Amino acid sequence: MLTLLIGMVLMGSGSTRAQREGFIPVEGTNLSSKLDLAVRQGRAKQTRFWTAYSFDVRPGVAVDVEIHNSNGSTTIVNGTSISVGSNVETRNLGVFALHEPADGSIVRVEVYNLDRRREYSGYPVYWLGRAANDESLSLLKGFVESNQIGDAPKHSIVAIALHDDPRVGGMLEDFVRHSNVDNVRSSAVFWLGQTPGHNPFLVDLVRNEQESVKVRKEAAFAIGISKEQGAMAALEGLYPAVNNREVKKQIIFAASLSKNEGAGTSRSKDNDEGINFLIKVAESDPDRELRKQALFWIGQTAGRRGLEVLGNVVEKSDDDTEVQKQAVFAISQRPRDEAVPLLIKIARTHPKPEVRKQAMFWLGQTGDERALEFFKEILAK
Repeated sequence: MLTLLIGMVLMGSGSTRAQREGFIPVEGTNLSSKLDLAVRQGRAKQTRFWTAYSFDVRPGVAVDVEIHNSNGSTTIVNGTSISVGSNVETRNLGVFALHEPADGSIVRVEVYNLDRRREYSGYPVYWLGRAANDESLSLLKGFVESNQIGDAPKHSIVAIALHDDPRVGGMLEDFVRHSNVDNVRSSAVFWLGQTPGHNPFLVDLVRNEQESVKVRKEAAFAIGISKEQGAMAALEGLYPAVNNREVKKQIIFAASLSKNEGAGTSRSKDNDEGINFLIKVAESDPDRELRKQALFWIGQTAGRRGLEVLGNVVEKSDDDTEVQKQAVFAISQRPRDEAVPLLIKIARTHPKPEVRKQAMFWLGQTGDERALEFFKEILAK
């Protein structure tokens, strides 16, 4: 089946012109003067209005991809994603700011795919043309700093992060250092994980006991989803250096994300390191809650190795009962052909009644014929 991806680099110009047919062009010598004129014109209409412009988009970005299939159907993939090496990109993007008519203040900032047709909530769109990076980044920085409530500052951070400009990473770090708005700082931390070369900054955030737990957790997550080499090694090095349980849980979660990098027939080094780290925590961490967290994510790991670790935890007669019950739950989340035989074995032979009961409960949720036969056998006794 031939699938045409609207938003790939070579397909943008015609549909973009069609998209802009309903826009109101604004003339001016630079972005700032165009914006001022657009705001004056928009306020005169006494209704909400958009101002919008296009910008230089970084490679590997896909925003609101529209897929036209050969059978005539259309698939819309909403949201923003960054994928290094992907052949699906949306390079025709625009920054859209929604203004109030009373004072021209900005209530929303969005990044939209210009190759997608939209109604824009029925409000007029004043088109400012294509902005140079200097102008665009300066304007968006002003949006972030002048809007202290709502999602406009956070969405302005997204717009900054999508620019193809070497200054982006430094700007994001500055927002983390100097902003007093939680959403701004958290959003900047997230996008630093998508910007090469900033994992050392993120590592320092996770390690900093004076930093807020929210930002530290966001930084750990950003490391986990980054494409940087050595991301897993950084997380493993952070784990013993961190004292806060919630941050340590987030490091475990981030490690579960990092291990999925390089999925395919051959797993990456980070993949192996991530699994090794989760197993180490699950088997030896003195904190019960952290062991349970690691077991949960091992349960989401494909392959026999994760299943063997879960089985070993359950079978250790001297292990913590609550940890063993968590391992039973993790086993229940595995594919049915893996989970059901092991759950039956646990329900039939485990020395602890609490663990047997847990196995029987999750067997009852499977709807599997083997589980039904097991229950018939138990009831017949």
